[in-house]
Amino acid sequence: MSSLDRIYALHRTLSSRRHAVSASELMEELGCSRSTLFRAIAHLRDHLGAPIDNVPGQGYLYNRDDDPYELPGLWLRRDELEALLVMDELLSRVQPGLLEEHVAPLRKRVRSLLDRGRQGGESFPAHRFRILRAHGRDVATPAFLAVATAVVERRRIAFDYTARTTGETTRRRTSPQRLVYYRDQWYLDGWDEDRDSLRTYALDRVESPEAIGDAGREVSEEDLIEAFGAGYGLFSGALRGRARLRFQPERARWVADERWHSRQKATRLPDGRLELVVPYSEVEELLGEILRHGPDVEVLEPPELVELVKQQLKQAVEAYE
Repeated sequence: MSSLDRIYALHRTLSSRRHAVSASELMEELGCSRSTLFRAIAHLRDHLGAPIDNVPGQGYLYNRDDDPYELPGLWLRRDELEALLVMDELLSRVQPGLLEEHVAPLRKRVRSLLDRGRQGGESFPAHRFRILRAHGRDVATPAFLAVATAVVERRRIAFDYTARTTGETTRRRTSPQRLVYYRDQWYLDGWDEDRDSLRTYALDRVESPEAIGDAGREVSEEDLIEAFGAGYGLFSGALRGRARLRFQPERARWVADERWHSRQKATRLPDGRLELVVPYSEVEELLGEILRHGPDVEVLEPPELVELVKQQLKQAVEAYE
């Protein structure tokens, strides 16, 4: 019998009895040793909150003074609870205030379970986990919830959208397909009803969302992959070219561990440098990726990308002259 089955069996036995059950009877019922039984009792009582009383000389029973105890619908091992707490912390950092009303009771319960498992009665050190956002843009919670609801319920949505490139605001009618969290920012992939094509919207540019109500257009996963690529950002959309980059040895030790794209090709050179070949679609974002490495990277091809990088570097120098 697994530990999971043993917990359920112990719960069933104690729930069905009105009087204390001896340890020997529980050992026979569960088919386990005394030490294993005590571990199961401790887990059920301390981690799952079961109201188990120990009657000296008689055995164990559920305290009937409170409402009948039921196993929680979700109960996890300690390491799983710790992972859940970290995920909850990540969610709160990713979008502050999002779902706080709904997850607060669960978060409180999880922390209570973690605190019980600490030796010496110490609280679980949640403050030891730090999740920092680098370049994130906050999204208004009502807007996020409206878009997320439309994605889940497969309903069309209309909203005002201000393009960052032009500053122009237009009303968009969209069949939402999926939400994407990329580099500390939220995006919506959707079918633009007026432009009759797939588009990506930055959620921080979405205002006054309104559910239209009727079912939206469904786009297959294959079509989404074809339109946006296997990656995102500079790797999404139709393939524009393949960049061949050469990194100096010191920078190569960092880049060698980075995954830019699922189809990238990295080659270590005898002198310690690294050549990286990466497919790309969005030139502007690719330029940002290249320029952040400064003099430690050289663009080898394609020629048009080499010229673009040269222009960017020249303009940067001129700004300081």
